[in-house]
Amino acid sequence: METIALDPESLSRRTVRYSYSSERYYDLVIENDSDRWTVDLLLKEFPAPFVKEESYNLLDPFKEHPIAYGAFDGCKELGLVLFEREWNNSLRIWDILVWEECRRMGVGRKLMDAARDYAITSGMRRLVLETQSCNYPAISFYLKYGFELAGFDTACYSNEDIERREVRLEFHYLL
Repeated sequence: METIALDPESLSRRTVRYSYSSERYYDLVIENDSDRWTVDLLLKEFPAPFVKEESYNLLDPFKEHPIAYGAFDGCKELGLVLFEREWNNSLRIWDILVWEECRRMGVGRKLMDAARDYAITSGMRRLVLETQSCNYPAISFYLKYGFELAGFDTACYSNEDIERREVRLEFHYLL
């Protein structure tokens, strides 16, 4: 398996299917008693597996200067990573996609290594990415890779993110 830099323009009309299944989620509990805030992320189990599926254009307009790498086994594409430099000397990972039949084979690690190596070579100070509190498989992968929780947004996707168990969690990997 090898990672190869791709011309982002070659991905400009590409639609990808994003999907995962999760049996666990992190429940966000925030309390305030006038002089103190407490925030807990409690690992809980869904009553039935949570399934998320959607299709989207890989190069959404907000990705202004994307950099792309693909993981390949010969001519077969195994997955993609898309990232971009941010103003604060960070490298934002927009997408890390491993095709379903290629999961649990080291493809995600190989793609993350490509982003990390690019960041180091470019003098970046950290990698950053987001995922949802209901995407336990992704969170587990990021933590195992060495990412740390950097923050959260309780209304990023909707005004009911906490109730929907889909809170945006921000992670970073310091270089």
